[in-house]
Amino acid sequence: MYLQCTDLSAIKRDGYWDEAALSVWEGELEAKRIGSEAYRKMFAASRYSAVAKAMLPIRQMGGMIDQHGMLQLTRLEYNTNPHTGRIIGMAARDDGYCFDKEMEPDSLFLEEYARTVVEAFGQRGLDNPYVHQFRMYIDFHNISYIRTKYEGSCDMQKLNAYAKETGKPLDYSSSSRLHNRKLKKNLGKYEEQVNNKVKSKNGLSEFIIRMRANAYGAAGQFVTQWDYLKLIRDTGRIDSNPKNYTMEEYKPIVETESFNYCKNDKVRVKGMRKLHTRLDVKPADGRTGYENDLKKEGKKYWAADKVYKEKYR
Repeated sequence: MYLQCTDLSAIKRDGYWDEAALSVWEGELEAKRIGSEAYRKMFAASRYSAVAKAMLPIRQMGGMIDQHGMLQLTRLEYNTNPHTGRIIGMAARDDGYCFDKEMEPDSLFLEEYARTVVEAFGQRGLDNPYVHQFRMYIDFHNISYIRTKYEGSCDMQKLNAYAKETGKPLDYSSSSRLHNRKLKKNLGKYEEQVNNKVKSKNGLSEFIIRMRANAYGAAGQFVTQWDYLKLIRDTGRIDSNPKNYTMEEYKPIVETESFNYCKNDKVRVKGMRKLHTRLDVKPADGRTGYENDLKKEGKKYWAADKVYKEKYR
């Protein structure tokens, strides 16, 4: 079991919290908003193991792995654009748990959660598909936060507005190679960079920005799987069946952003090394990692080439 407690049914009503966490709860409704001050206080007070704490928000939002290996958060509901059908937001079902709408991409809780994942899996590597795929929902929260709270003619302008308002500069130093994929038959042929990776100041949250207009959209927009993932109308869950997506849709789905549990391999924690590789890179391997079937299928066709030159540093 991921949660080490003697009476799971008793704490299920309160969001799977242990007694240590419940002892600091002061009745705040915002405790159900993951990332809020009340939630952070309870998360810090919990005496669960690091593995159990890493699973806690996933359990609170109804996490389960479906038949195509995708993490579904079954206690969330999604808002869609009535014209395009694209998923544009998420909220809690029945006043349950969901991300705090005020949680910034540079938030303290995301740093605290990442440190919990390091503690839980840093030594052996991230071998938990729930925790690995949970990052896609953190990504969606971050994207929605920037798109809805800031003004601008494109996503890039909104992201820059966030950086200016908060005084937290963006990081453009990382390679974008994995986010500029090409059909495998074209590997070895140089193609100019289109997408650029931009990270939050703490190096954890990331955004992929289309720098030149192409068949997928205008320059300055985010390149994200969330603009292509579909909902199953009957269940309200994300459609994870690769057969329901086209070859063209696979490309942005595998070029998408990906929250980092460790910002790079230079970071060392309690003697543990190569944490970014262990926690972020290896779990995303399309053959040996913990990706869902949709990602695995897309990576069969769209690959990152070693013949690559960074243009937008």
